[in-house]
Amino acid sequence: MKKVLCSLSLSVILISGCTNLQNSPTPSTAINNLSTAGSLSCKVNELCPNVVVEWDKQQKERLKVDVALTSTYEYYDITGMTFFVDGKSFNYLPSEKTQQKYINRLIPKRSSNTFIIPSQFLYELKNVKDVELSIETNKGSIKRPVYSATQQSMLYQNFAKLINGLQKNK
Repeated sequence: MKKVLCSLSLSVILISGCTNLQNSPTPSTAINNLSTAGSLSCKVNELCPNVVVEWDKQQKERLKVDVALTSTYEYYDITGMTFFVDGKSFNYLPSEKTQQKYINRLIPKRSSNTFIIPSQFLYELKNVKDVELSIETNKGSIKRPVYSATQQSMLYQNFAKLINGLQKNK
């Protein structure tokens, strides 16, 4: 009983600690490094990639896109990435070799890779009707919606914030 109470109180402390963390917003006039992370729109049993996008004010012409796949069963070799934006495709190759890492028992296998893309790509996302992201791997393509008329993924919402930040800093 003591073990149960201890673990329960520890859980409460951890949860309350996480809720008390504060995000300090960066003023849009002094943005040195913009970044956005978000999930795609995935169904319950689908592998759902996590995508992080960073933009350095010193190198406005480039975005760094980190793609991660977490799987209970297998590692992936991420060999390419394609955005489909209203019928147009934008293909990108990774800038390095896929990194594969054991995380923990719950999500044991994480595969990630980095892509460098032109920052002008952000302007392709303005006023779009349909955006999908396809991640090419050694086990086939993983294609997920980013934006459609009926749903916006977290990644798209974060891209929109990034675009607004770019426009304010012009």
